[in-house]
Parts: sequence; C-alpha cells; structure tokens
Amino acid sequence: MTKDTNNKKGWSITHINFVTAEIQCESWNGFLDFLHDETTLKQSQGYYYRGHSSETWKLEPTLKRSGLKGDIEKETLEAFKKHCLGRRGHNPSDLTENEWWALGQHFGLHTPLLDWTESPFVAAFFAFNSENIETENVVVWLLSNDVNESEYISKLRKDRHLEFLFPYLDENSRLINQRGLFVKAPDMMCISDWVGEIKEAKTIKLGKVLIPRSEKEFALDSLDKMNINAFTLFPDLSGSGRYANYVANRVAKSA
Repeated sequence: MTKDTNNKKGWSITHINFVTAEIQCESWNGFLDFLHDETTLKQSQGYYYRGHSSETWKLEPTLKRSGLKGDIEKETLEAFKKHCLGRRGHNPSDLTENEWWALGQHFGLHTPLLDWTESPFVAAFFAFNSENIETENVVVWLLSNDVNESEYISKLRKDRHLEFLFPYLDENSRLINQRGLFVKAPDMMCISDWVGEIKEAKTIKLGKVLIPRSEKEFALDSLDKMNINAFTLFPDLSGSGRYANYVANRVAKSA
C-alpha cells in the first residue's frame, strides 16, 4: 500500500494494491482537480462511474442485498414479467433477459444489475443528492471499461467476466439523459471483490473517490451550473418536482 499526497491540488491517493486505489479529496474543487489530473486518470483510459451517498456501501446489486435464498434471479424475473402484462402499452417489443432486468431496475425491481454512468458528474450528483447522513464522505466509484482485458480476467470463461450493458429502452428515457449503463457481475459478486482477484495491471481498474459531505450545497450548485440536476436527469414530472424543490430551497436560503 502506497500513498501519494498532493496538498496543493487538494487530494491524495492511496494505492491499495496493483489495481485498486482510494482517493481522498479535501473539497469539491479537489475532486474536480483529481478528475483532470492527467498523471492519475489518463484521458485514453476509459472509466464508468457510480455515486454512493455512504462510504460504507458495497458494490452489490439490490437482489444480492435482499438476502433472499434459492433461485432468486429466475423467480424474481418471472414474477416481474407476469406482472408487466398489459402495462407496457400496445404491441410491446420483445426483450432479452438483460433488457427485462434493465427495465425493472428503474421501476423498483430488485435486480442483479448495478447502475453506472459515463459521467463522473452525474455520479457525483447521485452521491450528494441524498438525505443520508451515515458517513462524513460521499463516494464516486470509478471502474475501468477495459477491466475484462487484464491478463488474469482474459483467461477466464466469458461468464466470469463483468457484463457491460447498454439497453436503451423506450420505457426508460432516464437512462439516456443520465448517460447510463448497467454492470452485471458473476454470481452477483461485489465488484470490489471481483476486481480484487486481478493480480497486476498498468492502470487503476477500480477507484473509490471520497468527497466531504459538507461540500454538498456547493457541489450541487456547481453541478447545476453544468446543467446536471434533477430536471435534466429525470425527464418527466418527477424531475420537474424535484428541481422545483431545489430551486425553492436555494431561493429561501438566499433571502
């Protein structure tokens, strides 16, 4: 484990092993600087991002966290399909298994999928936009999009790789606005455990970026200036309501 601190830039990085790292940001501006640091996150290296409002949460899907036993994937999916009958409009399109899971993910179904995004700022919005007060930091996770190409993983059967899914469905307009995708791990493994099996790599494959929760108001205002807010990420009436609450709250504080 090695640590490289750069106080001038407002963040420090601790390399846990060859492939994982933890980045502690002193502030929201420190987070922005980290994202643009060419020596740490090379622009040619692609990452996907996920926001957590608590630093103790694992990278596990809701179906795994439900704690249910048995052939729970099959039972859950079949029940969802059954109860979707007559609710997908006229002449609904046929869906693959992963598309069914993706559809259910954004309508409250417990699934083996985890939501990720191509934007670190969208991930940061979801990390900060919560009333959760469990920990002092929120988290933005970053996952390399070429993680399956590492020497150890590439030798495994394809069903032991991570699946990256981009099922853009008519029933889920939010996915496009959020630049979203889904990741599915073998046997619903915690992704940090899965990545931990990689013994060597040239770049960070999984990073846990910590940002002080105290930066919430500043961060959300900064993201709003980037046009990243509930109004743009939720293109429906719920987004209008959420954003109206945000605007009213900001006006009240400035009065």
